[in-house]
Amino acid sequence: MRITSIVEALVQCGATPEMILCAVRAAEAGQQSDIERRRASDRERQQRHRAHVTSRAVTATGGAPLSDKERSPTPPKEINSPDNTQTLAQARCLPGRRRAMRLPEQFEPDRDFAARLGFGEAAVALELEKFRDYWTAKSGRDAAKLDWPATWRNWMRNAARPRKSHRPQASPRESDFARHQRECRQAIERELNGNQDNDDLTKTQPTFDLEPGDYRAH
Repeated sequence: MRITSIVEALVQCGATPEMILCAVRAAEAGQQSDIERRRASDRERQQRHRAHVTSRAVTATGGAPLSDKERSPTPPKEINSPDNTQTLAQARCLPGRRRAMRLPEQFEPDRDFAARLGFGEAAVALELEKFRDYWTAKSGRDAAKLDWPATWRNWMRNAARPRKSHRPQASPRESDFARHQRECRQAIERELNGNQDNDDLTKTQPTFDLEPGDYRAH
């Protein structure tokens, strides 16, 4: 109970100051005794804990307890990381697992497949030569294949596709001025050729030369 509550109760009962002082002193003495009892209980509990720890250390070492400096540090826990090299080696040795490889020197393609696509012997030999040169000269990861026969079949399928024909470009549209000049030149050529073929006309009609000029229609 709080001291202020005790004082308030005594004042309400009409107690004298001496009585109130005695009650306050008695309450403080009781609180102090409670504090001392708690402190003594804490000291006993700490002593029992230290004795228990000391007995465990003596039992583990078989002798006197070691100080903090004499005790060996706790080694760190080992983390077993997987051996990637060993894992890859085991994966490569698994049955049924194939590795990508470059084009073998003694690779022999399926010529019957190429024949079914319409290639003759000469065409197949030419495509095989281009196939070997291409994949032998190629570098990098794409140069290794898991299935070279399948690569050959895809090569021949692409070779069998029709190539785009190169259509001749249409001549530019003739302008009206160019058309008029062409017609005038053709008319003059016909006139000259007609005079050369007709001897009578050549004798009776004078010939003339056209000087450079502008024959544009006006």
